[in-house]
Amino acid sequence: MKPFVAWELVRRGHLVRSLRLAPLVTTVAAVAAFLLARRGDTHDAIGDLRVLGLLLALGTGYALDDGAAITLQASPYSLARRHWLRLGCALAVVIPLWTAILAHFLPSAPAENRWRLGLGLTVELAAALAVIWAVAAWGRRYGFDHPGIITTPTLLAFLLLTVSIPEAPMLVGFGPQWTEAHLRWSGILVAATCLLVAAMRDPAARWRATGPPPRQAGG
Repeated sequence: MKPFVAWELVRRGHLVRSLRLAPLVTTVAAVAAFLLARRGDTHDAIGDLRVLGLLLALGTGYALDDGAAITLQASPYSLARRHWLRLGCALAVVIPLWTAILAHFLPSAPAENRWRLGLGLTVELAAALAVIWAVAAWGRRYGFDHPGIITTPTLLAFLLLTVSIPEAPMLVGFGPQWTEAHLRWSGILVAATCLLVAAMRDPAARWRATGPPPRQAGG
C-alpha cells in the first residue's frame, strides 16, 4: 500500500469507518472511570497501572476485525500493510493514553526507580498487545473476519497462566525479582511479535520463495 493510498484512506474516513470503534471508546471510558474512582490515589501504582494496561489491551483486541476482509483478499495491497495500518490506528489511541497514565502514576514512585517501573510495565503492556494481536492475526489468516471476540478469553487465560507458575513468577512487585520477571516478559514479547509477523505473511508469498505455483490440469 503506497503512503498516499494509506493517507487517502485516513483522510476520507474509510479506515476509521471500517474499524470497530466501540471497544476503543469503551476502553477510554473505562480508563477514565477507573481514574476518577481512584481520585488521585497513587499509593498502589503498580497494581493500578497493570489494571489500566489490561483495559487498554482488551480494547485493542478488535483492531483487526474487518467485515470486508474477503473482498480485500483480491486487492494488490499486502496483508501485512493492511494489518499494520489497522494496528497503527489502535496504537494511536494506546500510546498517548499510556503515556498520560504513566505521567500520572510514576511521580509517586521513588525517583531512582521510576524509569525501571515505567519500562517494565510498558514491556508487560507491549507483550499483552503482541499476544492478542498475534491471536487475532492468525484468526484472520484462517478465515475469521472478526477474530477480536477470541482475544479477550485468550488474554485472560494468558494472564492466569502467568500467575500459575510459581517457579517463574511474572506479575511481581518491585524488588529483586523485577528484572528477571521482565526478561521473561521480553521473551514473550519477542515470541509473540514473531508469530504476529508470520501471520501477516501473504498466503501466496510462499510461491515467490519456492517458485511458480503448480499449473492446473488443462491450463
